[in-house]
Amino acid sequence: MFLKKLEISGFKSFANKTSLDFSISHDGVRGITAVVGPNGSGKSNIADALRWVMGEQSMKNLRGKKSDDIIFAGSGKKARLGSAQVTLYFDNADKKIPLEFDEVSITRKIYRSGEGEYLINGSRARLQDVVDILAKAGIGKESYSIINQGMADAVLNATPLDRRSIIEEAAGVKQYQIKKERSLRKLDSTRENLDKARSLAEEIKPHLKMLKRQAEKASQSEGVIKELREKQLTLYTYLWNNFQQEKNTFNLAKEEMGRTMMNMQRDVDKLADELNREAKVDEVNVALGELEKQKSEKRNQLNQLDRDLIVTEGRIEIEKEKQKNIEMIEEIKVQSIPVDLHYVRKGIEDIRAEQEKLIAQIENAESLDDLQDIKEFARSIQQRLFELKADIENGKKDKNVVETPQRDVCTAKPVVVATVDSTAIIEFKEKTIKLREDIAKIEIEIKDIEQKIEAEIQADRQKRQKFFEVERSFRAKQEELNKMKDQFNDSKVALARVEVHEEDLRADVLKELSLNVEELKQEISQIDRGQLERDITRLKGQMEQIGGIDPLVVEEYEETNKRFEFLTKESEDLENAIVSLREIIKEMDQKINGEFSATFEEINKEFTKYFRIIFGGGNASLKKVEVRKRSYKSKDEVEGGAEEGEELPIETEEERREKSDIGIDISASPPGKKISNLSMLSGGERSLTSLALLFAIIAHNPPPFAVLDEVEAALDEANSKRFGRIIQELSGSTQFVTITHNRETMRQASVLYGVTMGDEGISKLLSVRLDQVGQGGRILQ
Repeated sequence: MFLKKLEISGFKSFANKTSLDFSISHDGVRGITAVVGPNGSGKSNIADALRWVMGEQSMKNLRGKKSDDIIFAGSGKKARLGSAQVTLYFDNADKKIPLEFDEVSITRKIYRSGEGEYLINGSRARLQDVVDILAKAGIGKESYSIINQGMADAVLNATPLDRRSIIEEAAGVKQYQIKKERSLRKLDSTRENLDKARSLAEEIKPHLKMLKRQAEKASQSEGVIKELREKQLTLYTYLWNNFQQEKNTFNLAKEEMGRTMMNMQRDVDKLADELNREAKVDEVNVALGELEKQKSEKRNQLNQLDRDLIVTEGRIEIEKEKQKNIEMIEEIKVQSIPVDLHYVRKGIEDIRAEQEKLIAQIENAESLDDLQDIKEFARSIQQRLFELKADIENGKKDKNVVETPQRDVCTAKPVVVATVDSTAIIEFKEKTIKLREDIAKIEIEIKDIEQKIEAEIQADRQKRQKFFEVERSFRAKQEELNKMKDQFNDSKVALARVEVHEEDLRADVLKELSLNVEELKQEISQIDRGQLERDITRLKGQMEQIGGIDPLVVEEYEETNKRFEFLTKESEDLENAIVSLREIIKEMDQKINGEFSATFEEINKEFTKYFRIIFGGGNASLKKVEVRKRSYKSKDEVEGGAEEGEELPIETEEERREKSDIGIDISASPPGKKISNLSMLSGGERSLTSLALLFAIIAHNPPPFAVLDEVEAALDEANSKRFGRIIQELSGSTQFVTITHNRETMRQASVLYGVTMGDEGISKLLSVRLDQVGQGGRILQ
């Protein structure tokens, strides 16, 4: 078996589909394939792709943080991709992979959504399937088939138990470890199921004992149950028949009352129709309504005339007041000469203006309130006149002084004083007479209309008498019908009460006898109901003394007993399975320990050999050391936790072995040095020591292929040559793929792949077979 080809698409910097062919051989030997290129070109992504397709789950080991970090993230010239895919092809002619195919391909895909899948030869598979077939072929994500510089040095920093796992991997016991781990998981699961089965069985036990006692009592109560059932059957049948008879009686009475009530309802309906007709006749009296309307209109006219009369009389009074004011002004004009003509003129002009306003208000007066306001205004004018007259009298001149007409100071025109038109008073008086005549006429008309209204009311009263007679008949008949309805409702209530008793009886029969009442016999002789009920009570009391046993308790007991027996048998099977799993685990431990011991000795010898080859001398070896398991405290921890005066339990040899495990320690002393601890080695010496152990493992159990990612980066030229010679020696049994910058390593390669990266941030491959390179670097055909 060997590695044929690797196809990468969308994985990290390999955005485009890239293929690396490892099947090229030289003289039948696969040789060494070297992958070279500048830093950052993506060389190590090839090793990551191999590790990932073989089932690696740790993103830290793949130099990422989350799952989509391994999908091409895009660049300035190419968009990011939505998925990544890697396919690994193996030549399986020797059937080292346990599949009936000469070529086996393993594919892994992942999408940005987080979903992923595995394919084996194009068929969907589980991660566990991939891990199993690779483990049986001696390779896997945890094996030393893919090694980088950090991993090579990590073996020196690893714990003794971690180093032991490396030796076990080299011993080819991975399949035994997988089987052991699965057996351990099954053992834990089986123990858990056993605990559950035992717990369920313990829970069932008390209930099963109770059911057993009840089942035994149930057998004793069979006679009582039989007699009780017979008496209940008789009583329930008797009651059912009585209820049926009562129900029929009530139904007949209800039907008879229903017929009587229907006839009475028809009589009531006839009276109601007659009453409605009389009510409609009496409903509207058009003549009476018209008379009321005429009366209302006459009343409105009368009120309006009264208001007009009052307003007219008020105007007459105002006109008279106005006339008195004018006469007073004339008197002032004739008898007095004002000392200050301008003052007198101004007062007269103001009074004249107010008189004009008064005249305008009189002409526009419409209500009594308006007249009252006009009277108040007229009195204020009169008061002004009295005041002006008093002023003039206080300032009179001698009558011998020549009197001159009053003239306007500005225009020298005589002052004109308003005069009263006596015709207005005459007109108002004539209007008053006319209004009084109209009021008397309308009052006569109103009295005539009221007499007609009284006559109509008397006629309506006679019509209503028949309506009241029909109404009394209707009420009497309706009251009789209501009483009949009450009786009908009482019969319905009595029938409903019987039906409720019937339903209760139906439920009792179903509960006590598990029968429908229709299944009871229809005819039964007369019985002593009281005695029968006493007998049933007595038998129920006996049942209570025995213990009220559910008829289904026997069936429940049988089902519970079967479940208890099943759980007991299940517990026994689980205990046997635990024994069997322990035997398998013990057998796997024996095989692992046997293979480990033999492998340890051989790898120890090879380690010493390669250490001396690489260092040109010195000594190195592997040692077994006892390591306390993490689940147990060490002796010092136990002693530190013990209280003063407390004795610690003595630990047996067997307990000590169970609580401890065997680890691997490394001792290395380069030529001319005495090293007591690995930490005293220099960086180069640590790299050489880890490489010596790596070569020892490969030499003991050559893997089908090994990928070395810059493991020789820290070596000088002399050590690089030794490294090259060793991998050339081991390449006869192991196919090597080296990712390197070292020229000596490149010289040992038969195929050289160059990895470059352009501006677009995508890794690309160039390949050449070194055996085809001639003088001057020309490629031979």
